[in-house]
Amino acid sequence: MSTSRGDTLENVSANRDLFLKELGTSSDRLAQGVQVSRDGIETVTSPGDYTQTDALITTVRNVYLRVLTADCSPVLIWSTDHPLVAAVHSGWQGSELNILGRTIEKMKREFKVNTLSLNVAIGPGLSRDNFEVGPEFRDKFSAKYLSSRQGSNKFTFDNNRFLFDAAVRQGIPEDQIEILPYCSKADEDLFFSHRRDKGVTGRMMSVIGIRK
Repeated sequence: MSTSRGDTLENVSANRDLFLKELGTSSDRLAQGVQVSRDGIETVTSPGDYTQTDALITTVRNVYLRVLTADCSPVLIWSTDHPLVAAVHSGWQGSELNILGRTIEKMKREFKVNTLSLNVAIGPGLSRDNFEVGPEFRDKFSAKYLSSRQGSNKFTFDNNRFLFDAAVRQGIPEDQIEILPYCSKADEDLFFSHRRDKGVTGRMMSVIGIRK
């Protein structure tokens, strides 16, 4: 789904057209963050590319927010009370900067949304067992999210659980937050994985929008 990973523009365009047709939309309706694994958040009103942006928010119908991933977790958010959606890209860098929490804060601040109306879907991304990190992560995240690798100074990091808790801290009910039961690295037949494929891999696309 990405033109930046060696796939031809023709193939990527055909893949996107097939996928977006199933959603009842098209590529010219996509708002696309030019992701840099940081904490840039934009509220958008039209399709297009948004530089230095890893989270997008909209209230505009027929504007579809896009996230590309291949191990980082996509997070999709929607309200059942208002025409309001968001899409967030959060690997460990985004999680360290609390991009999900800050996105929800921005939604509350700008649109006065009641968090009890918000629903969240997290993943697919790396599962805890396949997200190996170094000892420096002890300074980045609570021990709650780190599990020691026996016989080494490395850990595994539960990014999806961190994101779940970040949403709960913003007031979203736990039963309105779903972590998808997949792992981008382990489920080889389903997903691309930057780690599994040693950096030579494609990208998945997650999309959310408000229908006409």
